[in-house]
Amino acid sequence: MFVELGLAAGSVYLYNYLNSSEERKFKNNFNEVMLKTGIKNKDEETFKIYKIETKSYGYVCYLKNTKGLSVEHLESKINILECNLNSIVQIEKATFRNYIKMYVVNKDLDKFMFEPVKCKSHQLYFGKDYKGQSYTIDLNKHPMLLIAGATGYGKSMLLACILTNLVYNSPKDVELYLTQLIKGEISSFADCGPVKMVAYNPTELMIAINKVRMKMEERSNLFKAHGIRNIQQWNSHFPNRRMKRVILVCEEMSELMELPVWEQIWKVVKAGRSVGVHLIGALQRTTATNLDTDVKSQMTRITFHQNSIIDSQNVINSNNAMKLKRGECIVCGNDGEIKIKVPYIDDDFVLLNKYVPEIRIPTKKEKQEILNVKKINNKIYSIEQPQIIDVEENQIKPTGKKRVRKGVISLEDIEDVNREG
Repeated sequence: MFVELGLAAGSVYLYNYLNSSEERKFKNNFNEVMLKTGIKNKDEETFKIYKIETKSYGYVCYLKNTKGLSVEHLESKINILECNLNSIVQIEKATFRNYIKMYVVNKDLDKFMFEPVKCKSHQLYFGKDYKGQSYTIDLNKHPMLLIAGATGYGKSMLLACILTNLVYNSPKDVELYLTQLIKGEISSFADCGPVKMVAYNPTELMIAINKVRMKMEERSNLFKAHGIRNIQQWNSHFPNRRMKRVILVCEEMSELMELPVWEQIWKVVKAGRSVGVHLIGALQRTTATNLDTDVKSQMTRITFHQNSIIDSQNVINSNNAMKLKRGECIVCGNDGEIKIKVPYIDDDFVLLNKYVPEIRIPTKKEKQEILNVKKINNKIYSIEQPQIIDVEENQIKPTGKKRVRKGVISLEDIEDVNREG
């Protein structure tokens, strides 16, 4: 027993010794970098680490406030710090405290599988930050999102992650309008309850945009009539008439910018925020033409790996997107740049189907498309794609008319009178 206790105590001592040794090495390295960057006051003093905590992702360091220096001095050299410490560095100034907190991430986050994270309807789940914490974006603060990046680095996976988590958590609180003019994975969500429409061509896209625009106008008029500023206030004052979040998702937005419908989409971007209408747009190649200052100022930018310095700078005004690996992205918003890792999702979406069975996955059985049809004058019409089908009269079963209250004339009755007259 004494031998076992001795071994246990020795193991703990060795673990603490190794940790403290690594911490001392890191502190010395940091102090050396600080001196060489020239961050110092008139008394040749600089920031020093007085406390360090070892975490699974790296370290949390506490720096003493130094007279004559501010947190801005430290932030101005963050690129040098990251390069010399071979880490991701985040600076946080604690309010009313005499220290600065610095997060140092020097270990890659392990690959993790997608699983739903509890969120409200105005929160979009992206994955995990490099401290291992779930990361969400609040649509109240970031109402319009632009997702950019080279092919094969995770744009579609992020969209799938966002949509699955929304459908899983808030099926009755969101409405989704999806557009896919070129080949993509977004049509896999077509059967999900919150999805009101999937547009596959410019004509269908115009219909979807008009529906969204009309909803915006209706809500705007209601807000004016009741003295309401935004959707949060409306839902707070009218809990029995709660409004859903409306999200328009556009794959390959650069294609849409060349179509007349872009003007209508841009109206959604500019006026949708207060009434709870949002846009998520994906963009592969970023240029000064399709990503001008107006677009960048109106939308929160998320980028995956970019192949060139120019593409990276076009999105986030820095070269950092070139360093990203597959499944990693940078969120560039009001809080600066935040690096996120997207959860792993298989190409066939089998994992997503486990949580949301309506998500389509590959099958050997051919899916029968259900047509919405209507009989007019003994001929059958398809409502989605109008076409006349010749059917023998004796094969057509009479359709029963809807019962109406006494004294109420239906629109169909009026049309019949006009035809007979």
